[in-house]
Amino acid sequence: MLKAKKLKYFQCLTLINLICLSSCTSINSEYCPVYPIAGPKVAEEIKDIHGKYFWEWLGRINKLRQQLELCNKKEL
Repeated sequence: MLKAKKLKYFQCLTLINLICLSSCTSINSEYCPVYPIAGPKVAEEIKDIHGKYFWEWLGRINKLRQQLELCNKKEL
């Protein structure tokens, strides 16, 4: 008798979980970053960047460029 109650309890929990999970939406992982437009402010910042900060900045720009290339290949 106790087993039957436990089984019914777990079946109800499973049903409730399935109802809740079915309302979840999927995440769109097809995100393409937008390339920032450089202006006078960026030019001033680049003039003041020295040493490792410049290379860090250049690495971030390169990573963004690679992501944009991948997005463009997917669209074709």
